[in-house]
Amino acid sequence: MHSLLERQLRRAGFDYNTLPTDPVMWQEFLSRIERFYTNADWERQRLEESVKRFQGNASTSYPDSAPQLPAVLAAMTDGLCVFNNQGQLVFMNVAAEKYLNLSEWQSLLATAIIDRFELHETTNPEVHLSTTDLIRRLAEGYSVQDRNAQLQPVGHSPLPVSCVFNPVIDDHYLVGYTLLFSDMSDIKNGEAELIAAKETAEKASQAKSQFLSSMSHELRTPMNAILGYSELLKEDLSTPLDEFELDHIEDMLQYVGNILHAGWHLLELINKVLDLTRIEAGKLEVTIEKIEVVDLIKECVSFVSPQAEKRNITIYNEAEILYPRYGLADRGRLKQVIINLLSNAVKYNRDAGQVSIHLNPIDPQSIRLEVKDTGVGLTAEQKEKVFEPFTRVSGLNLIEGTGIGLTITKRLLEIMDGRIGVDSEINVGSNFWIEIPSGELDSLEQEQQLAPTYRRYILLYVEDSRTNVSLVAQILKARPEIALMSAHTGEMGLQLAHMHHPDVILLDINLPGMDGFEVLERLRENENTKDIPVLALTANDTLYNLDRGREAGFFKYIVKPLDIKQFLDVIDYALQYQPDLVEDQVSS
Repeated sequence: MHSLLERQLRRAGFDYNTLPTDPVMWQEFLSRIERFYTNADWERQRLEESVKRFQGNASTSYPDSAPQLPAVLAAMTDGLCVFNNQGQLVFMNVAAEKYLNLSEWQSLLATAIIDRFELHETTNPEVHLSTTDLIRRLAEGYSVQDRNAQLQPVGHSPLPVSCVFNPVIDDHYLVGYTLLFSDMSDIKNGEAELIAAKETAEKASQAKSQFLSSMSHELRTPMNAILGYSELLKEDLSTPLDEFELDHIEDMLQYVGNILHAGWHLLELINKVLDLTRIEAGKLEVTIEKIEVVDLIKECVSFVSPQAEKRNITIYNEAEILYPRYGLADRGRLKQVIINLLSNAVKYNRDAGQVSIHLNPIDPQSIRLEVKDTGVGLTAEQKEKVFEPFTRVSGLNLIEGTGIGLTITKRLLEIMDGRIGVDSEINVGSNFWIEIPSGELDSLEQEQQLAPTYRRYILLYVEDSRTNVSLVAQILKARPEIALMSAHTGEMGLQLAHMHHPDVILLDINLPGMDGFEVLERLRENENTKDIPVLALTANDTLYNLDRGREAGFFKYIVKPLDIKQFLDVIDYALQYQPDLVEDQVSS
């Protein structure tokens, strides 16, 4: 059956096996065919007349406003290929040559061109259309269009194109077919950008919804405690005061304490949410200036130390023995960042664990601060989500916190041109690090010049009273070349002494647990610390204690309250001490 007749059958709702049987339907079908061929004859006559007119005018000269057909084809930006009914390429315009990257195309077969295109079924874009099926459909008189095709030029990357194959019919016979294709790169790129923007907007909307949902939960938790304990307190206060028992009063005091605790937690959460909101809205102002980082770290350590002491966690501040290091940041916001990292290192640490602080230059333009702990650690999935709002280690809410501290920390660092990251191992611990721009004006040369002047000596002060440590720190400001390290227990003092080998040790006698005499004995037993001058510091000036200190081997025995001038003289003398020149280290 001829392809044109088959097409008419399909349009009328029939095929070769189901022909019309009703006379009326046959009449309608024959009329349809008659109209089709009448219109086709009329269209063919019109085209023949147009061709004759074109051929008759071929020798005439056209005005400038009427370009000739070769010029039109050459000016086309879309590629055009024409094939004969034998499947040979008979014409290709300039744009097609450029897209296909072909210089010699004469006598090429259609398959050599079509195979460069990755085509898809119209009804099912996921299914590829083979060259054989394409040629068969063209031979049957069908057009084939694909807006999502791919062109593979010679020596170039794939190009998204829209292409259409049309059969060329002459006198009811297929005499060839054409291929017209255009570059869709700009359109596809635009579509990709729109899709990416849509996905970003959806993610932002989802993140906002999750944030609001999580924030609602976090706000309800302390609010529930406040309302619940207030209700209990109200009921208890309905009892006459003269009927209160001691246990009753203690319960009410606990209720009030829980209400206050929940209230302060709620206030902290609200403040941090407001901070995060201001950051996200771009309304948080920061003042970037050159700040000294070593002293700032000391301030942050002193702020977190009471929290660490409650759980017997040791904080090793490796940065306190460094000469001044400078960074470009907002001092208040950087302090907020460091305190948050230290608080987390203590909060998520194990009892009697350790926290170590390291400060190192990355390059002349930046410095890195690392806070390492010996806590539970993070999995790979937790590391990816740890900076998202309301995320806590292991998903546990047993450890109280707002859950947005690290989110704020990350945003603050980004505002100050810094960054944050984490390295972690389960059951070993985590290392949170931050990097900020360096405030150093000079490089290694300045560092070498400052090194002999600043932090040339290390003084380790083992003292359980923070007030006394603070007093000695203020006194030592008169000696900028001395770096002060402190430990609040004898055990911690021994660890620091072995790690850093200080030049002088100032040791309080009345320490909790291991006292000063036992610490001195341990120091003298170790080869690395036996020659370090150890100064005893005590408020007990009895003759017995002085004799005991002399016999134990203290370098000097200093009695509180301190005489600042004498104290500094003793420190200076101890720093000049050389064990091979001085035999007697005991003096009263």
